[in-house]
Amino acid sequence: MMAMDRSALGIVIGLEARKLARATVTRVATIAALTLVTVTTAGGYAAAMHAGDTDMRRKAASMVTSPGWDGYTGLGATSVSATILLAVGVVMSWSVGREFTDGTIVGLFAIPPTLRTIATAKMVVVTLFWAVLLGAGEAALLMTAGLLLGLGAAGAAGCFATLLLVSVVLSAGVLPVMWAATWWRGYLAGIGLTLAILVVTNLAAGFGLGSYVPWSIPIVWASHQTEVSTPLLTTPVMTAAIGAWITYRSWDHLQLGAD
Repeated sequence: MMAMDRSALGIVIGLEARKLARATVTRVATIAALTLVTVTTAGGYAAAMHAGDTDMRRKAASMVTSPGWDGYTGLGATSVSATILLAVGVVMSWSVGREFTDGTIVGLFAIPPTLRTIATAKMVVVTLFWAVLLGAGEAALLMTAGLLLGLGAAGAAGCFATLLLVSVVLSAGVLPVMWAATWWRGYLAGIGLTLAILVVTNLAAGFGLGSYVPWSIPIVWASHQTEVSTPLLTTPVMTAAIGAWITYRSWDHLQLGAD
């Protein structure tokens, strides 16, 4: 049975990957995330450094902790967190919730792959494939923008690595939205939880409580707002593991007609 599940998993992953690549929601989320993260980070840093004595400069400067790559990376981490949480959360919610809203969940009971195999494939495709590529794209764009802003080559690799790590950790940490979309039988519940996570994350980071909320820990760590040790990054990873487990279990126990 386990060998059969592993064999089926590869097939289902391929199917889910093609479905995700063709989906309009994925394309819109990707374009929007890449555009917004570049505009807010590069534009914000440029305004903080070169906008003169203006209100825009003062507002932008309040978000840049220091000049150079450190301040730029911290600002980038804030932008990456918002775009990754929102984009990945929406796509995760759609990937699971559409099966219920479109009525295709009924057909999944009749095909050979088990429901837990299908759920695993969805989590792998969105989290390990698309979200990692999106995070790498954001990190690469911001590193390139930093070089174009004249920050120099010395800290470019560190900026890329930090922002990639933040994006990967956060995209995995939002996995509980897939459980929400499963439990409440639709993507709106998952999107609602995504927005709640985004609001809580921003409030926690803004009020100095970032080290106590799993999704804001990577932001605080990257921006050096408070002293956050690297091992604390395991907190959002544990959140991801919990989200993956409860999603897996929920799909494994799905029943037709059950609320």
